[in-house]
Amino acid sequence: MASTPTSQSLFSTVPSLEESIKEIGRLVKEPSDLDEAELPGLDVLINDWYDENVDVGEEEFMRRILGVFRNSSHNEVYDEVLEQYEPSERRAINSFVAGQTTAEDAAKIIVSKDASAATAGVSNNELHTEVFSTQKMQKTEFPKKAIKGFENTEFQNWGRTVKQTPAKTYYPENTAEVQTIVREAAESKMGVRVSGFRHSWSPIFGRDNKNGQKNNGDVLISTLTEKDASKLPNFTSLPSSLFQPKKTELNNISEVNAAYVHGQTLKDGKKYVRVGTSTTNEEFRRWCINDGHVTLPMNIIEVEITMGGSNSTICHGAGINHPTLSDLVRSIEYVDVNGEVRNVDMADPDLLKSASGCFGLLGVITHITFECDPISTAVMRPQKLEVIDAVPPPPDMKDSDIPGPLRKPRSQKERQIAQENFEKRANNDYYAEWFWFPYSSLVWVNTWAMDPSTKNVVEYPSKTKTVFQVFGTIAMNIAQNIVAKIDALQFQPLKQTTFLSWLAMKNLDERKDSEKPIRALLPDALHFQRGVQNIRVRDLEVELPLHAKKGTTSERDYTNVQRAWWDAIVTCYANTKTCPMRMPLEMRIMSSSEVTMAPQRGHKLGTCAIEILTLHAAADIWQPYAQQVLNHWTSYKDNDGIKLDIRPHWAKEWNNLEVDGRPWREKLKNESYKTEIAEFKNLLTAIGKKHDWTLSDIKRMFSNDVLDYLYLDDVVVTSDNRTQAHVPMLEEKKIPLVSERVVGNVTV
Repeated sequence: MASTPTSQSLFSTVPSLEESIKEIGRLVKEPSDLDEAELPGLDVLINDWYDENVDVGEEEFMRRILGVFRNSSHNEVYDEVLEQYEPSERRAINSFVAGQTTAEDAAKIIVSKDASAATAGVSNNELHTEVFSTQKMQKTEFPKKAIKGFENTEFQNWGRTVKQTPAKTYYPENTAEVQTIVREAAESKMGVRVSGFRHSWSPIFGRDNKNGQKNNGDVLISTLTEKDASKLPNFTSLPSSLFQPKKTELNNISEVNAAYVHGQTLKDGKKYVRVGTSTTNEEFRRWCINDGHVTLPMNIIEVEITMGGSNSTICHGAGINHPTLSDLVRSIEYVDVNGEVRNVDMADPDLLKSASGCFGLLGVITHITFECDPISTAVMRPQKLEVIDAVPPPPDMKDSDIPGPLRKPRSQKERQIAQENFEKRANNDYYAEWFWFPYSSLVWVNTWAMDPSTKNVVEYPSKTKTVFQVFGTIAMNIAQNIVAKIDALQFQPLKQTTFLSWLAMKNLDERKDSEKPIRALLPDALHFQRGVQNIRVRDLEVELPLHAKKGTTSERDYTNVQRAWWDAIVTCYANTKTCPMRMPLEMRIMSSSEVTMAPQRGHKLGTCAIEILTLHAAADIWQPYAQQVLNHWTSYKDNDGIKLDIRPHWAKEWNNLEVDGRPWREKLKNESYKTEIAEFKNLLTAIGKKHDWTLSDIKRMFSNDVLDYLYLDDVVVTSDNRTQAHVPMLEEKKIPLVSERVVGNVTV
């Protein structure tokens, strides 16, 4: 166990989450610096919640906590959030908070504006069955329109770690418009970068502003409008199409045949599915259930992210048998430096391994084809377990090193059972992840099995639950802003953090062993938490290779996984004076990867993806803390004494952090990825040779500062610009998008 400057006496002074929450209740009720008018009724809600004789259901809790904020003397925070809603929606929410309507009725007001003719008269159960018979695939035409650029529009990513000003920003809706933008940029010798929901924390967007200039001289292509990408609260996940992006060619979804990707014919319900780069996870989730009847076997949790964005940075889900999203790519279509539409697919599998996760260096990705599995059922039994039982401390960790509120008496037999249960979940469950909110005594364990049958499934989360989740994220934002205005709590970050952790844990479901599991369609289960977009966070994630137990070659040793988990927790407790970590510690067990630049590549026994998060409000104190945790994570060795090669998630924070006392990006370039970078450049060169461009071309057109450093530092940008003179006509692909087949009496 890497040592942390802590002690038993230090930990004993930290209250448990329950003690901290009850103390806030006492401050509200009893004479103190905290005026009862600032959080009216919170003391009663807290007492009722912890009283075993009082039943506080999910709906009542949400109504009462929002009521606390609405009736607060700082209720301008509540009002500011509700101003983002339409008047009818504000009335519905206020009616719910006042107890005049149910949550279900509030949800219906939102949904009723958009009763789709396609589902009129069809019950939820009928939409969620294993028979999806005769829906005909419709070909949709998306005509080109005049494309307009907006000058000097400041760009910020979602996490507020990147800020720059492109010379021009475009919002194209189809491939032809992308071609026009790229060709005009080439003629003007301007670079091009692309953004979606802007979820990456690393500097993978446009170039930095040029010294002395008001912009960076380049072009930004935003595949979502400014409103869709940047406005908060975001309601993408609410059960209505009112809040979905406009339907365009760049978010169109369709099934394609094997010939389209030069691949093998799929069997057993698998399908090739072609998606536009701006397709959101929410749009894809709905299509999978209602139209496609397939699913990605894994995915990230957020529905507020584009398929192009999650694929370009090699994102992942969870489960020991699941690689990255980019491993499921069977075709990449892109607009190259010449403004021509190109394609890399299964005809060149080695090239596809590079193209499927290339950070936008190929060009502007317009469409991606994924191999999808038949739709199936997640058998979910989420549980809230004591921290020491959910992920047991590593064998060399002393009881005195465990923070006092988390220290529980356990016999050797009980510890053994906890270890076996943890390893069983990690090794065997289809999906496997763990969440710990700061200073909570419980871990939310979300690991589950898969059932190929889709009988007896429920809509999950239900429409009402989805509204609860979105309202819950809004309540979290209101809470952190109101707490910051309360003088009695302003300088007590521990109380602020535990209050937020309490609210967050309330929003997570649980199923006792005696209760029936949740049977949900896989796409729903993968996106169990909706509305995540509404809480801005900072995020450090590393990919830790699993290795074998001593004396074995294939039996996984989880000691370093447990060590990484507990080092993060102990470091959190060692920083209670400032509480830099105010959002969860998350951990997922997953597979290896075949994608050239994937952080998981080469992890033959699998990968532990572990991350720490905080609220954007704690950004000023975050980086030193993240560095503390990273110092632990990068210190581990395997059972042969060989130091593990810890790599970051490319989309998360790494560029400003250090490993072994030097910039992490230096180590990534010269050690961790030295061989892979050379391979990546060779494969890009091969693609360019086929498609008539060079590394010099893509450095000039599609790279940025950090990508130049990592991959193209030795590439010289030529002064001549071949693109100006080379604008070939778009070649039409002669392969049909959809194979002909008969479903019932309908030919598709």
